[in-house]
Amino acid sequence: MSKDVDYPFFSVIIPQKDRAEYLIHTLKTCMLQDYPNFEIIVSDDCSTDDSVSVVKELMAKDSRIKLFAHTHHLGMRDNFEFALNQVRSGYVMALGGDDGLVPGCIWRMYEILKSTKTELLTWTPATFGYAEYEGGENLMYVKRCRNRGVKLCSSEAFLNKLATTFLYQIDECPMFYMKGVASTTLIDRVKSRTKDHSFYYCPTPDGFSGVVLAGEVENYAFTYEPLSIGGTTSKSQGKNYHRTDKKSREEAEQFFNDNIRRTMHAELASQPYSPLVTLMTADYLLTARDLPGWPGKFEPFTFESLIRQTFKFLEKSAFENEVLIRELNILKAIAEQHDCLDLFYKLLKSTKRKVVREKNVYGFLLTHSIRFEGSVLGINNIYDASFVIRFIYDVYNQVSFKSFLLFCKNMYRVLARTRKYKVESLPEID
Repeated sequence: MSKDVDYPFFSVIIPQKDRAEYLIHTLKTCMLQDYPNFEIIVSDDCSTDDSVSVVKELMAKDSRIKLFAHTHHLGMRDNFEFALNQVRSGYVMALGGDDGLVPGCIWRMYEILKSTKTELLTWTPATFGYAEYEGGENLMYVKRCRNRGVKLCSSEAFLNKLATTFLYQIDECPMFYMKGVASTTLIDRVKSRTKDHSFYYCPTPDGFSGVVLAGEVENYAFTYEPLSIGGTTSKSQGKNYHRTDKKSREEAEQFFNDNIRRTMHAELASQPYSPLVTLMTADYLLTARDLPGWPGKFEPFTFESLIRQTFKFLEKSAFENEVLIRELNILKAIAEQHDCLDLFYKLLKSTKRKVVREKNVYGFLLTHSIRFEGSVLGINNIYDASFVIRFIYDVYNQVSFKSFLLFCKNMYRVLARTRKYKVESLPEID
């Protein structure tokens, strides 16, 4: 590290609630970072567990950690907004209370941003699924992607892709929640366009950041390198939407109530927030489009296309039917506003869902990702996982037909070497 270099400041914000048993490991992955200008901001939304105590204990060991412990409920969106307002000028990314960073990743972010001269970077994260009970099995995923280096993505191409598929959860989405980092200059530019000078202008804080920030630049940087790890737990908000047990429904209802005044776009019939990815994506695009002076460009989409893509999404969704009643009524209201009720009822009748009821498969296997069960290797949390993610990615990128042939050749040479010997007598001694 050169003392003559003025390194830009990086902030990681962690807005969270009741994640104490995971937050400790998330913070430890942040504490591993040795980048010189770096801070960790935890914004706790009235946790009822030991979250605040966990943070204070680690603050005593690392002065880079800052804590804001709220005594009045904010809700997810406002908690994210508050944390974002605390960062210093430079670059910022957000983590959930169960996510993590890979060692050395802040340095790598700096290197990529500097070499590409961009203000926005995204990547393909690894995934760590915590065990659902103590002593249970966990799952680690590292996407099988050959390292093609760093590339520049066209923002217009990305936005047009979303306006066709309505699926924002793709590798190239430059959201700075868990899988990206953005210049605070871009953040401030978005704030200057909103009526209340907030950044998070939609109910959910993740995907909107990717859409609105993409529109602020012509190009942004992308790499397949897993610089972070997305954690999934039994407390994850995304899982609560899908489940019908009492606790999950209560937490989902709390989220809906927190955003009751912030409805979806008027062209989506001003309906309440919906967790259907297709409707969220449409809301992000329409909301960003209407911000004064927003330079993002995408071809206008039809609501017939949105309805068709939503039913296509529902074919493979994990939502319980009981949960879907609310979302179908929201979709119906949108269809009615755009004279698409006939299409809505036609697809409602013809769509068949492919629901997987079998339990998850644990152990080592290859799908689109390299998957394995971590506990058999002593990997029990996201901090443990952070040390092996890069190794797995690098090993996979070294494996090829040529390397396999070399492996076989070297095995043969080792075996052959043990068979090539000559018999010698021991030396004589007095």
